[in-house]
Amino acid sequence: MRVSRRLVSEEWWRHALPIVGVGGGVAVLYVVQLRNFLLFHSVVEMFSIVVASGVFLVTWNAREELKHPFVVVLGISYLFVGGVDLLHTLAYKGMGVFPTAGANLPTQLWLFGRSLEGLSLLGAGAVGFAVSERGITDREWNDRELLTLVSGYALVVAVGLGSIFVFDQFPRAYVPGSGLTRFKLVSEYVIVGLFAAGLVFLYGQRETFDRHVFQLLAVSLLLTMVSELAFTFYVDVYGLSNAVGHLFKLGSFYLIYLAVVKTGIKEPQKALYRTLARREARARKFKKAADYSGHAILITDRDGTIQYVNDTWEDVTGYSAAEVIGENPHVLKSGEHDEAFYEEMWSTILAGEVWEGEIVNERKNGDQFVIHQTTAPILGDEGEIQWFVAIHDEITEQKAYERRLESDLHTSVRQLEVLARVLRHDIRNKLGVVQGNAETVRSETTDDEIAAMATRIEDASQQLLARADKQRSIVRLLVEPSTEVPLSLSDSVTDVVERLKGTYPEAAITVDVPSGLTVTTIPELRRAIEEVVENAIVHADRRPEITVDARTKDGAVELRIEDDGPGIPAAERQVIGERTEIDALRHSNGMGLWLVDHIVAEAGGTVRFADADPRGSVVTLVVPRSRRCDGRDSRTREPRPDVD
Repeated sequence: MRVSRRLVSEEWWRHALPIVGVGGGVAVLYVVQLRNFLLFHSVVEMFSIVVASGVFLVTWNAREELKHPFVVVLGISYLFVGGVDLLHTLAYKGMGVFPTAGANLPTQLWLFGRSLEGLSLLGAGAVGFAVSERGITDREWNDRELLTLVSGYALVVAVGLGSIFVFDQFPRAYVPGSGLTRFKLVSEYVIVGLFAAGLVFLYGQRETFDRHVFQLLAVSLLLTMVSELAFTFYVDVYGLSNAVGHLFKLGSFYLIYLAVVKTGIKEPQKALYRTLARREARARKFKKAADYSGHAILITDRDGTIQYVNDTWEDVTGYSAAEVIGENPHVLKSGEHDEAFYEEMWSTILAGEVWEGEIVNERKNGDQFVIHQTTAPILGDEGEIQWFVAIHDEITEQKAYERRLESDLHTSVRQLEVLARVLRHDIRNKLGVVQGNAETVRSETTDDEIAAMATRIEDASQQLLARADKQRSIVRLLVEPSTEVPLSLSDSVTDVVERLKGTYPEAAITVDVPSGLTVTTIPELRRAIEEVVENAIVHADRRPEITVDARTKDGAVELRIEDDGPGIPAAERQVIGERTEIDALRHSNGMGLWLVDHIVAEAGGTVRFADADPRGSVVTLVVPRSRRCDGRDSRTREPRPDVD
């Protein structure tokens, strides 16, 4: 309870002291104007001039942060308003600076100063309101625009003062003995209208100001309007109406002082433009989100100068933000990439596209590390590139693991190759012994049943030797990528057919492949063609008749091998159709078809099966004429001799 009372007391005194101070000051000034009006007038005007100068200085020195037209125009205009007010003060009756001028000159300068202030507030309010209505809160003011604005005010003030002091073209505002002229009265009402319109525009953009600052500015404009109305009643420049008008002007400028000068020095983002505070809040949120993202984040300007790095980036690289902001990301350059690599990256992001890839960088301590980097441009309101944001994921350990895995896999594959060669060599030798003994038994026995058994042993041995050869081809395909080469399909089919006719003279093979038909593919495709044709011959249940033809379609070549045999068993088609290679190979004779399917798949194609009419099978090998047309990457290897 005591704490609560103390807080209430402190809050009361915090508001009471300024009120007491202002009230005391007004009372003192009232007494002064009764005794010495000239002193009173000089004090009030000098205070207004100091405030106007302060508003200009705060605004000008914060011009790089101020974006809103209302604030910028208000600050610059008060430099010239204060200058005109200074001339008005010096020209006032009794000051002696312009002894022959009389009361008309300071009244003319007053009208000119108030008109300049009213028009400035109206213009600033209108432009600021229009800008805020368009949703633009971050308009940049460059030096050329500010210089143009200052020059415009200087020209207007020069013309106004020239019409008063040089050319005597400014209408009379005060006539001794009769008081204010009609021009003076009408001008005051017009000035009040200008301030009222400015207040309306200010109210329309109130959301862009801090609430307290908006209230101070609004009340200041109201007091100025009351002040101008008071100046429509006096006859004597030392009269009460004139004093009341100056007191209201004093109150108006005091509120301007509180809103812009005092609060602007203590809390500039609050006093001058609320969006500054909002931007700072968004920046804090962004930094917090970036630090908790788990990624290293770097932002550069269009020229590649680092503008921001988050905590994770500092932890990964070893550099602090203070060390790298203003520098180029080349501080991380490891020397592992040539200039063409970086040129390609920059050409990509400068074109407005996202670049993604792996980079080897170097930490501050000299250690190299690998990152996966994604760099994207950040566009401005008009679509121009303003910044680049790069997100780094360190993958040093992952790359090391991949290298170890690749090395281990390479070692394992080589070991399996050696084991396969040894086993194949032993199997061939043992099967040779089996086959030789079977031939001996068959040739020397007189028992037909034993001879038939020996023949079956010979056939089984021969089939196992053939499978061993296929296994060798399969192993090579699995472990050794192939190089794409131009392959004449007509020549390849002709060579395959001629060789098979020599081995199987009873086979009738017809070829219909366009001469000069060429594909860019792996050379093992010839083995696949040979496997399909030979499979049709050896599995025929009568004299085989086979047709091989080819045609091009949609950038691919379709090679058809049609036979009139018993057809391909379902168990062997299952090797390709259901992708159950191990089980199917174990329970069928489908190793040859599996080899065909694997070769065609490596070539970027597919294998299709159909039944021939009236009997037999149609096997179609579909391969792209060029792997590049198919959108696939080629695989390359240096061929090596097969060692058995």
